[in-house]
Amino acid sequence: MARKTVWMNQPLEKLAKECGKANGREGKFSARLGDVVERFDIIMKLTPAPEITDIEKMILGEVVCGSALSALTVKYMHESIMDAATGTEEERMTLRDKVITWSAAERIAAIESLGV
Repeated sequence: MARKTVWMNQPLEKLAKECGKANGREGKFSARLGDVVERFDIIMKLTPAPEITDIEKMILGEVVCGSALSALTVKYMHESIMDAATGTEEERMTLRDKVITWSAAERIAAIESLGV
């Protein structure tokens, strides 16, 4: 298998450290990274993106594109929706009410469905 360059962001650096990449054991890191990606893929396949309207997609896009995605961003997504400038207050409230009922996996699936 050919070597590929991977952009090492903070979560990947943490994973590499946990896998001992700093000690020259890169195979363990790449195998672990493959496991993580495979598990994420399974979760996304088993979690259909909730149905949302075009305006709700635009609102959600504003919410997630304006900040770094974190556990807190996902947890409090429904609150951030009300701070968006996109849509009317009623449209934001309708989306907020939907998002409150979604699991974390459904929230991530909705973000992934936006293609951002």
